[in-house]
Amino acid sequence: MTYLTSPAKDLYSPLMELERLLNKAATSQSVPKVNIVQNDDMTELRIAIPGLNKKDIDINVNDNVLVIQSAKENTTEKEESKAILLKEFDYANFKLEYKLSDKVNMEKIEAKYDNGILKVKLPFKKEDETLKNKKIELK
Repeated sequence: MTYLTSPAKDLYSPLMELERLLNKAATSQSVPKVNIVQNDDMTELRIAIPGLNKKDIDINVNDNVLVIQSAKENTTEKEESKAILLKEFDYANFKLEYKLSDKVNMEKIEAKYDNGILKVKLPFKKEDETLKNKKIELK
């Protein structure tokens, strides 16, 4: 739907803002898209989170729950002589939690972030382990 009818009218009305907020809430734009792939040896999470740096991503395992979250500061794109006419994406903070199976080897969990895709490998263990908490280094 296009609201741009005349240069003399406000290009970004409160009605447009309300529609944008409702659409954002309905589509959950701040929740990253995730693919989960599994084979005999491991499960791999592939999470689309473009626009972040490695330092913005925190990954931990607490009591067999994998927690992946973003802590990027929301910076404004507005400058003194410029106004934002349309803003369709944001680097919103997110938090994903996954209950891990007892089969996952907590000591061998790996994470890599490249070209906007975070890959978290969850290898299956071969022997019983009781590790409950671990900080995962991002490569």
